[in-house]
Formats: sequence, structure tokens, C-alpha cells
Amino acid sequence: MKTRIIIFGIAIALVLGVTVKLRSNKLEVDNNIYRPDLERNVLVKAATVMYQALDKTFSYTGTFAPNREVMIVPQVQGQVEEVYFNEGDVVRQGAAMVQVDDDVLQTQYVAAQANYEIAKRNLDRYENASIGGGVSNLQLDNYRLSYKNAEANLKQLLKQIEWSRITAPFTGTVTFKDVEIGSIVGSKALARITDMSLLKLEISVPEREIAMFTEGKEVLVNTDIYPGQTLKGKVDYVSHRADDSHNYMVRVVIQNASHNSMLKAGMYGTAIIDHSETSKAIIMPRTALLGSAKNPQVFVIENGKAVLREIKTGTASNETIEVIEGLREGDTVVTSGQINLSNGSNVQITN
Repeated sequence: MKTRIIIFGIAIALVLGVTVKLRSNKLEVDNNIYRPDLERNVLVKAATVMYQALDKTFSYTGTFAPNREVMIVPQVQGQVEEVYFNEGDVVRQGAAMVQVDDDVLQTQYVAAQANYEIAKRNLDRYENASIGGGVSNLQLDNYRLSYKNAEANLKQLLKQIEWSRITAPFTGTVTFKDVEIGSIVGSKALARITDMSLLKLEISVPEREIAMFTEGKEVLVNTDIYPGQTLKGKVDYVSHRADDSHNYMVRVVIQNASHNSMLKAGMYGTAIIDHSETSKAIIMPRTALLGSAKNPQVFVIENGKAVLREIKTGTASNETIEVIEGLREGDTVVTSGQINLSNGSNVQITN
């Protein structure tokens, strides 16, 4: 019994010791926590917001694509007899590019031509004979079928002979070549023709700005390869469906004239939209902005105190930002020193 009392006393002592130690630690932590002194003036820099003329200029960077592009794939098999182009050549629409050996097809065509003429003569003769009733309908149908088969075979061979001479489908530049004399061609691409007469600048436009783009609208285009030179383009296409980020694809077309000859497909370009407005908007320094893009905030100085206020922002530049809601003309916002502020802190404006 005495032993139990001793153990119980030791347990109570341990509990009391731990409790005292925890309370001591809590007091030490509380003493070390920084608590801003709301009565002390915090030195800050500030600016007064006001209405200013709003000059909205938007830029969108994209990549140039060619007007059109096609891979040249032969429609017949055989050995290449002639190649009439090199990579980098400008070929005209209808110009010969490759000649595939068609000797066998030519021989077959001669035979098919003879069979066609025989079938046609037989059909004419039996059609004349059928007028007097000397030929049955079954015989006449058979000769008509033979004629149709001979005609179809002749046309097929003529088309294959035409396909043996591969021509350019449109005027453009050869940007790929994979054929030489003696090559055996089949279903593999021989060349690529790229039409660079027009270039299409494909850009991505956010949902809130897509209303500025309509088909036919003139757009200025800047390029890295022609610094300081502005090209004129027109909106050719505006996508009717956004991507997962709520951006729309817009295509701007520019003429690739002789003075723009250095422009190539795959280069970067920047479309510029000048959407200046005659109305004014409240503008504040960008350094005053706090919070996230979804929840922007600023400290507004009211009666010597910093008051945290939620705002709604609009167009931004490198130094300023448009405020749509939350501020009035004449409000003073903190532009520097916000890290030392909490809602309700006393402030003193310094230069």
C-alpha cells in the first residue's frame, strides 16, 4: 500500500512538472512572435490614383505558317528516268518534276487501244444487225459489255501514263527532296512544295480580347528578322472554339512580297492591335498591387491608416495597371513598404 502511494505521488509530480514546462515554453514562444505595433507609424511610399487616357495596345506572338504545303507522292510504281528539280527551286504549277519509266504502260496502252477499236467495231456491227432481228439481245449485251471493259481499261492505262509524269500541283518552293535518277518509287514522298506567296501568322488570343478580332480587320505585324519595320496583315480566320485555357486561334495573313523575301515559315511574328479608347480609366502604379491575379488587393491610406481593399483590375503595362472596381479618383495607394503593413496600421508617407 505504501509503495502505491509513493508511485502515485511520483506520477503527480511528473504531470505537474510537464505542465509547468509546457506553460513556460508557450510563454517563451508568445514572447518571440512578431506582432506589429498598430500604434507605431510605418514608413511607406504612396501614389494618388487618377483618371488617365487609356491607350490599350495588345501584342500576340505566334509562328508563321506557309499559305499551303503538300508532299509529292507518286501514284505509280517504277524506276525514275528523269528528275527536273532541286531542293530550293521555285517550280511553276504544272511543271514536270519527275518522269517514271512508262515503257511497259505504253506497250499495254497500244494493246488496249487495239482491243478497244475491235470492241467498238463489233458493237457497231451487231447493233446494226439487231435492227433486222438477226442478233439476240443477249449477244448484243455481251458486245456492249466487252466494249465498256475495253474502254475502261484504255482510260485506266492512259491515267497511269499521265501519273508517270509527276507535275507540280501549284507554284511554290521545293523544301524537301528525296529522289534521284534510278530510284525505285512507290508510296514514299519524293518532295515537298511550299507556297510562300502568303504567310499565315497563327496567334493565340485570350477570351476577354477575342472581340477585337474580326475577319478582314487590318493588323500590324512585327518580326525579329526585320526590326523596326512593321508589316500589314489582315485577319483571315477567327476560331469559333476555345482551347482548354480559353484561348482562341486567330490567323493573320500577310503578303510575302519581294521586300519580305527573308520571311520563312516557322519564324516568329508579333501581331499588334491598337485598341485605344477615348474614355479614361483609373490608373495606379503596378507596384501597389498585392494578392493574386484572381484576388487583387491594395493598401489604401485613409485618415493616416492603411486599409486593405479588394479591387478588380483590367489592362496592365510594365509600370501601370487599370483599376475597374475598388478605387476612386484621388485615393492614395501604398506603392512600397507593404511588407510591414497589416490592415489598420498607422502609416507615414515618405518620399
